[in-house]
Amino acid sequence: MKDCVFCKIVSREIPAEIEKETDTLCIFKDKFPKASIHLLIVPKKHYTDISESDGEVWSQIRETAVELAREKNLKGFRLVINAGSAAAVKHMHVHFLGNVEVAREV
Repeated sequence: MKDCVFCKIVSREIPAEIEKETDTLCIFKDKFPKASIHLLIVPKKHYTDISESDGEVWSQIRETAVELAREKNLKGFRLVINAGSAAAVKHMHVHFLGNVEVAREV
């Protein structure tokens, strides 16, 4: 999509701090991080949201998230997916958050 910010990052029209790349995914730092490690796992193919994606994309995202956690020596991580009106950018993406703490009630 010509006006999609993530498509422009994937095609290198817009700069981003790219952490990793595969044939089908681009992983880069979130511009407005919510954790000390906050990456976006973005399919290179434009999907508006999860309703358009297939099982292969999900498998690749899972494998990449596990690999990122291993590379960064994380004991745990969080994946966040927004879809439809909840997504600020209308290009399917998964937020990978590392070094997050679980909020516990006392």
